[in-house]
Amino acid sequence: MAEPGELSRSVLERVSIPAVPVVVALSGGADSAVLAWVAAKADTRVRAVFVDHLLPHSDDLKSAAQAIAAQLELELEIVEAPVDRSSPSFEDSARRARYRALSGAAGSDLILTGHTADDQAETVLSHLLRGAGARGLAGIPEEHEMLVRPLLTITREETRLLAAELSLPFFDDPDNQALDLRRNRIRSRLIPMLEAEFNPRLRAALSRVAILNRADDEILEARAGEVPIRFDGECVRVPAALLQAAVLPEAIGSRALRRALATIRGPHGGSHDEILGLLAVARGEARGLQLAGDLRAEREGPWLTIARPDLEPVAPIPVSVPFSADFDVWHLIVSEMEPEPRVAGGGIVVMDADLVGEALELKPAAGPGRIDVGVGTKTVADALGEAGVPRRLRARWPVLWRGDQVAGIPGVRTAVWARAMEATTRYLVVSMEQIAAS
Repeated sequence: MAEPGELSRSVLERVSIPAVPVVVALSGGADSAVLAWVAAKADTRVRAVFVDHLLPHSDDLKSAAQAIAAQLELELEIVEAPVDRSSPSFEDSARRARYRALSGAAGSDLILTGHTADDQAETVLSHLLRGAGARGLAGIPEEHEMLVRPLLTITREETRLLAAELSLPFFDDPDNQALDLRRNRIRSRLIPMLEAEFNPRLRAALSRVAILNRADDEILEARAGEVPIRFDGECVRVPAALLQAAVLPEAIGSRALRRALATIRGPHGGSHDEILGLLAVARGEARGLQLAGDLRAEREGPWLTIARPDLEPVAPIPVSVPFSADFDVWHLIVSEMEPEPRVAGGGIVVMDADLVGEALELKPAAGPGRIDVGVGTKTVADALGEAGVPRRLRARWPVLWRGDQVAGIPGVRTAVWARAMEATTRYLVVSMEQIAAS
């Protein structure tokens, strides 16, 4: 055991506090108490925040946090973030609520948390039991966005000894001993058993696993970050060709897909089975895939797309030439030109203004509409499909009607009866472009 003062010097040598304004997540326990003490010694502005989950022992933890902050002469803010202790997902819910509260209180300051080497070992083992890959086995990162964890090289035993040496008035949360929580069972049952029977230095070994996997994961993530991901607010697109096994190893392609899923669904980038399913769709081995969160993945030409549920089509809009308006996710312009015709293409269709007339209306393509193709008619849906319009957009696509006749499908084709001919003297030009996502 370290002599008085030796442990404090050792911890100060091994812990680095960023030289910028910081907020210490002060829970009232020994780990965060030691973190607050180290931060208070740093040459920077330090505040402390206690997140009150309004649980049975929260008052005791709050009192400890207040006493620690007072002893260290730190400003302390108390933020309430209630969680339900009886919830099956209590640990995850509490963690998310805690980080939301800390982010709100910290503003632009860095947030310091008191995770130790023991927390790292428990996290790696927990992820291993779930069958995690390199990212999961990389454990808790020392830095992530606005979060910094300076104590990852310090053990929980060291923080308790040092807190006692410094007479910091910490409080042990009884919830940390509750065996209905998975992490506590790993901490109090599994790790001691593995240390006793297999490796007395298991915690150090698991920390080393995290360091090695983090180095590998950083390289793979950097390669995955080179895969372009497009998001328009409704749909994520990834080039399917880049996800072929001959182009990118699965270890990189799967990470790119996790990034894509996280873009539209949030921080959780998909299960192992979902990623395998997405790779199968990208490689043409499956037609589509239904994902959690009511998302649908499909191939759309060269793209693998992951889209939200279809939105309701917008209401019809009367067209009075000249016309310029937004229709769903598109901007349309309808103008009259004379006497020279415009060449169709590039999102433009040209009609004979005299044949089409003035009583025009834009309606969504949903419904039984048919367009004259010269040798009969075909459904608007079929015409859109032949033009390569994604299935998810077909019901919403704008269609130009004259009464009960389809005059044209902007960006796709004109009805034969409405086409501009050599004798046409007035031309109706319809152009359309998708509105860029903000």
